[in-house]
Amino acid sequence: MNHYPFWVPDYDRVKDHTQDYPNVSKIFEHPTSFWFGQRSGKPIKNLTKRMNRLFARAGDCLPVLVCYNLPNRDMGHYSKGGGKSVNDYLDFIEQFSEGIGDRKPIVIYEPDGLPHTTVMSKYEADKRMDMMLSATYLLAHKSKARIYIDVGHSNWLEPEEVGKLLNKFNVDRIPGFSCNVSNYRSTTESMTWALKVGEYTERRHFVIDTSRNGNGAYGNEWCNPPGRSLGHPPTTDTKHPLCDAFLWIKIPGESDGYCNGGPRAGRFWPKYANELVENTEWIK
Repeated sequence: MNHYPFWVPDYDRVKDHTQDYPNVSKIFEHPTSFWFGQRSGKPIKNLTKRMNRLFARAGDCLPVLVCYNLPNRDMGHYSKGGGKSVNDYLDFIEQFSEGIGDRKPIVIYEPDGLPHTTVMSKYEADKRMDMMLSATYLLAHKSKARIYIDVGHSNWLEPEEVGKLLNKFNVDRIPGFSCNVSNYRSTTESMTWALKVGEYTERRHFVIDTSRNGNGAYGNEWCNPPGRSLGHPPTTDTKHPLCDAFLWIKIPGESDGYCNGGPRAGRFWPKYANELVENTEWIK
């Protein structure tokens, strides 16, 4: 992928932060992703229309989209939610696909959804895999999105295991996978691991979430660790032919959950966002 027409929204995506933390606005000078998923089982009203409005607002540019709506999402942890049933989920995917249509945005498909199958019962894992196979088929054939299946991060599964999981998808038009979504592993570590994954699958292309990995990981802490910084800004110029992009998939400043003083998962936390900016050398 030689070029992606990133869209930087022309409006303030997060309100009520500039008075106390004016530096936070620097985050939104860069393209951040748009996540789509249900909370508390409540369907998203007029999803296709909402997506059409988003694309219209982006004009000749494109947002990066994140599909995050699997039933039993996040295994009931901080980001729990998602569709109520298989049919509910596939209806969501159909509307999501129709909202994309002939446009060609990057879509990150279900962060952590695939690696979580490794800790499920065989029945639950098989049920999820069948659902994901049906969903990716719909997404790939009802839209022209460039789809990356999420596979977790470099401190989770072994590359060979990830490759075997990816090889279960026989859907055309899916070039590869995303890694490090909402995590803090360094770009170098993520790149090395992703290239290893590619030795076990034909879906060798990948994107890395660099939103908060500027200082690398804080041990194994994944939930609002202290002292982190923004990573490489979004670009397709990664200097590696198999790494299609560095992206800010997790919106920097959004909480990982009720830990280390944070609000609920997904809620913007200006104090933490400000810390990310202040710890970032390249942004000064």
